[in-house]
Amino acid sequence: MTACATPAVESNEPPKADALWIADSVSPEAKTAMTALLALVGQVQPSTDYPKTPAEWAAGREQVEQFTLAFTQPLVDTLSPDVSEIELGGVPALKVVPNGGASKAGVLIYVHGGGFTNLSARSTLSGAALMAAKTGRVVYSLDYTRAPDAKWDEIADQVLSAYAALLADGKTANQIGIFGDSAGGTIVAASMLKLRDKGGPMPAAVVLQSPVSDLTLSGDTIRTVAAFDPALDVGYARARFAQYASPSEFTNPYVSPVYGTYAAGFPPVLIQAGTREIVLSDSVRLYQQISKTGGEAVLDVYEGMPHVFQSLLPGTPESDTAYARSAAFWDEHIE
Repeated sequence: MTACATPAVESNEPPKADALWIADSVSPEAKTAMTALLALVGQVQPSTDYPKTPAEWAAGREQVEQFTLAFTQPLVDTLSPDVSEIELGGVPALKVVPNGGASKAGVLIYVHGGGFTNLSARSTLSGAALMAAKTGRVVYSLDYTRAPDAKWDEIADQVLSAYAALLADGKTANQIGIFGDSAGGTIVAASMLKLRDKGGPMPAAVVLQSPVSDLTLSGDTIRTVAAFDPALDVGYARARFAQYASPSEFTNPYVSPVYGTYAAGFPPVLIQAGTREIVLSDSVRLYQQISKTGGEAVLDVYEGMPHVFQSLLPGTPESDTAYARSAAFWDEHIE
């Protein structure tokens, strides 16, 4: 006798009823921090009335900006980095020097997340400051133009322009690392594919924190983890992705890096993710794609951790371990 599975009933948005549950398998520190984070996220009322015009996107962006600044500023104050506003290749940026000065050679470029439409170098300064503090390196956080005011190709060109400016300023490619989180990880991977295809000098290494590698949202965990993800909403993600690229472009490797090839010449990549994020499959699939097409990648997955836990749950053992592994990765590859 052959058993036949009953097909799952399709629904547009999986339920969020279990999003407040926290596993006992995470560290006590992470459990405490996640409880506070979930309470904060719970203050935001979900909506399916997504922005439709550039003005509406700008208004929504400002709301998210102020909410995020209130959440991240205390950590920035504690870390107390030296921050200056600069331009790199015509791209506004923040130069973030760890408190007490850099202790390591080489520099890092940071491309922030925010679903392609939200956040800024200022509101994500905690992520740049943490990486600077944990690695002892100067971080350049880019204020790239966000969608819908720019599309994927223009944003990638801004990243490459900033990178080229560091090279023109005397840095060598093997003295530069580049990292991004969430949508910023997408942009980093895509930009590096474009740079490789243009024959440009590649940076020493890449770190991707919870990258979105497939804008078609076809990975397994998009559905299987949806009820437990406290941070990401599938419907809102789709709306934002459509501002970054046309759906007909979603399988372009410069838009969704999981469809790229990573032959010799692409820098080594460290991919970090948590088991409690809907884009966990994006990290797994990107790791597999890099590995099977000739690239070098490390997949570093953390039990029970949400999207971009490194900067969302600072000071927890999970976050500390992730940054320590990033620091070791930079040390291994940056000269």
